[in-house]
Amino acid sequence: MDVSDFKTLFGDSIRTWLDWDALDDENARVEDLVLLSREDVGELYTVWHVDPAGNPGEWSHPQHRPLTIAQAAGTDWPDDRQEKLDRIGEELADDDEPVQLTVPVYRADDNLVVLDSNHRIVGAYRAEADLRVLLVVLAGPASSLVLPGLAQVENDRAGRI
Repeated sequence: MDVSDFKTLFGDSIRTWLDWDALDDENARVEDLVLLSREDVGELYTVWHVDPAGNPGEWSHPQHRPLTIAQAAGTDWPDDRQEKLDRIGEELADDDEPVQLTVPVYRADDNLVVLDSNHRIVGAYRAEADLRVLLVVLAGPASSLVLPGLAQVENDRAGRI
């Protein structure tokens, strides 16, 4: 799979702002990664941010920080997001089979950011479902011009290591 195939497969569903024109087969590649460990899934970054008080925030605010899947699963969200996460969790609670998800992510250096399916993966993680996650990884430049909010992800990860 190349960058064009990734865009064809996921481009219309990704609502996260991504500068597709800045990505091509010269500076980006597509790879896959399978995650079976709850810890590994929990370490993925969402595109969701919180302010210093822990309230929902915006990527465009320099003091707001991005959340990992594990952090997002433990956050109290506004009603609309909370209801969606609860609904996903309820659907998965009675399922004895592993939950299999295919998730597009952006990789810049060692940072993996979920581009789409944040609700599904956080809801499944929150429900403590047995997860089998296929990441379709668009590995590209570590630039906030390509993916806004990437600088906050890099700063957050550096602060956690």
